[in-house]
Amino acid sequence: MAKNSNGLGLALIFSITTALAGCSGNSDELDEKLTHSASITLVNSWSSMADLHVAKRSFDSGYSGLFDTDNLVSPDVPVNEVGEPYLYSYKAINNIVNLGIRDSINKNNEQRITKTLTNGEKLWVIAWEEASSKNLSVVTRAQHNKSDAFNVRLFADGNYAVFVDSNNVLNAEKGKVTPYLEINNCANSLKVADIAIDLCAAELGASYLLIVDRNGSNVIVAE
Repeated sequence: MAKNSNGLGLALIFSITTALAGCSGNSDELDEKLTHSASITLVNSWSSMADLHVAKRSFDSGYSGLFDTDNLVSPDVPVNEVGEPYLYSYKAINNIVNLGIRDSINKNNEQRITKTLTNGEKLWVIAWEEASSKNLSVVTRAQHNKSDAFNVRLFADGNYAVFVDSNNVLNAEKGKVTPYLEINNCANSLKVADIAIDLCAAELGASYLLIVDRNGSNVIVAE
C-alpha cells in the first residue's frame, strides 16, 4: 500500500507541475492579447513650438502629472510641422489616455484632452489656433487612396466654404474634419475661403490631411 501511495503522490505532483506550466503559458498569451497600442502624432499649427505629453488617465487624479517630464513624448515640434509618431502601449482595461500640448519655450500655454483608445488606431493630435485662442483636437487617421486623384480632407480653424473646380462641395466647420475630397488639378482645383490650395507637392493617389485657415493651408500631412 505504501508503494502505491508514493506512486500516486508522485503522479499527482507531476500533474500539478504540468498544469502550472500550462497556466503560465496561457497567462503569457492572455497578457499579450490584453496589451494594446496606439500611434499618436502631433500636428503643430500653433504660432509657437510645442511639446506633446501623453499619460494614462487616472479617475482619481484627473490631469494631475500630465505635464511632468516623464510624460513628454514629442518635444520641440516646430510651427506648422509634424512630430515623430509615438507608440503608446497600454492594458486593454486602461484604454483612456490624457493628451496635452504645451508651448515649448514659455511653458505657459497648455491644452489638454482625454481620449478613449481603440487597439491599433492611429491618431493625429492637432494643435490649432483661432485668433489668439489655442486649441487641441484629436482626429483618427484614415486613408482614401484613389490612383488618379489627390485625396484630401480638411481640418479648419473656422467655418469656410470649400470649392472644387468652382463648385461649392461643402462647408468646413471649425474644429472638425471634413470627408475626403478627390482633386484632379493640383494647382487651382481646391479653394478654401476663396483661397487656392496648392497640392502640387503631394503624391497623386495618396491621402492627405490639410490644416487650413482663412489664408489657405498651414500644414499638409500624409495619412
